[in-house]
Amino acid sequence: MTSDRHRNAINDMKRFEIELSGRYSQYNTLYDFIKSITEREGYTQAFIDGLQLSMKEAFVNAVKHGNRERDDLSVFCTVIVTEHSLQVCIRDCGKGFNPSSLPNPTDSRYLLHPTGRGVHIIRSIAEIITLECDNDGSTLRLHYIPY
Repeated sequence: MTSDRHRNAINDMKRFEIELSGRYSQYNTLYDFIKSITEREGYTQAFIDGLQLSMKEAFVNAVKHGNRERDDLSVFCTVIVTEHSLQVCIRDCGKGFNPSSLPNPTDSRYLLHPTGRGVHIIRSIAEIITLECDNDGSTLRLHYIPY
């Protein structure tokens, strides 16, 4: 039996989805999508800025590593808003990766590398809940506590 409290939490959940082509320029569309949701929810500008930065890193990784820069492959973004949290899923058509196997970009051996900071930036802003992979692609699921 579902409690009234649980039922109300489900009813208060808002879900937004967008499909983007696998082009870097599509980040502008994702930016506007996220901006409209976060402004409607009344989040602070500091939270919105951090969310946008982490989403840009996730989107670029999806295009570059997941879809291997193929314009014909899509990137999907789902945003789930509840009373006290925000969950974002970025899905690409790639095989996925193990986030814990990535080198630490703050290690002196990697400081001058021109790439490799995206997941580190994402982790500094959001909790990486899971990276789920199946035959159709991989989904990075992120959790945020808005303020």
